[in-house]
This record gives sequence, structure tokens and C-alpha cells, in this order.
Amino acid sequence: MGRAREALKRMLPGRLFNWFRRKRINVLEAAGGQTQVTPGVLMKAVKTKTHPVRTFARATAARVLPERFVNRYRRRRVTRAYLEALSWELLERETRLDYLEGRVAARRDGFYERMVGDVLERTEIILQELDRRIEGVATRSGQELAAVEEQLAGVRRQIAALHDEVAKMAPRDALAE
Repeated sequence: MGRAREALKRMLPGRLFNWFRRKRINVLEAAGGQTQVTPGVLMKAVKTKTHPVRTFARATAARVLPERFVNRYRRRRVTRAYLEALSWELLERETRLDYLEGRVAARRDGFYERMVGDVLERTEIILQELDRRIEGVATRSGQELAAVEEQLAGVRRQIAALHDEVAKMAPRDALAE
């Protein structure tokens, strides 16, 4: 890039080259202090320089075109602006996360030990709670099962008693018939 600039400097008159240099500097400043003129930088510079013209053109088009076309255009512009803002926000968050991850990795010495200790402690508490609940369920189930077995034994005794009463009441001859 330097050779082409030097060759251009030798070929063009000094005032014209200085004018080009000022335009280049203005484009870079309009693009937020970039160091190279790229198509994206150029688009950003043109966008900021032509804002009044574009605003006038939009207002004129809004008056001339049917309302449904204007609304569709506005929706597209708002969606595009929203997505661009969202992408910048996500990029900023990702950059902040990278920074935090770097800081955490730099302080690795005690961080992982503390984290593992905390995780093990929480796991132990959860396991104790689950063990207590399982024991409670087992105790309740055992008590309920014992109660059901007791009721079943009582019903069997009652059935046996009823069989005995029926056997005493009915004559053997009647049963034979």
C-alpha cells in the first residue's frame, strides 16, 4: 500500500494529493478512528455523510408511496436496526465474558479448589436429604404394609369363624343333599 501511495504522490500535483489525503483522513475519522479504508469503513462514512439526503428522500417517498409499502419499508428498517444493535450487544457480552474467563483462569490457584469443595459439599447435603427421604418412605411403607397384613389376618380369622358357625348350624344331612 505504501508503494502505491508514494507513486501516486509523485504523479499527482501536491494540492490534489493533499486533498485526497484529507478525504482519506475524514473517512477514517467518520468511521470511528479506523486505520485502513475498507469497504465497511467507506460505507459507514458515506452513511454518516448522506444522512440529511436520505432523510429527505424517505420523507418524500412516505408522502408519495402507498401506506402499505411505507409500512413494509419501515418494518424492515426497524428490524434491521434492531438486529444490528442486538449483534453489537452480543459481541460486547462475549468480549466481557472472554475478559472474565481470562481473569478467572489467571487466578486459577484457589478458584478450582474452592469450586470443587463447594460442589462436593452441596452434593453431600443433597445426598443426605435424599437418604432421609428414602428412609421416611421406607418406614411409612413398612408400617402401611404391616397394617394391611394385620387387617388381612383379621379378615381370615373372621372368615374362619364364619365357616365354623355355618358348619355348626347346618345339619350334615342338609349339606349332603
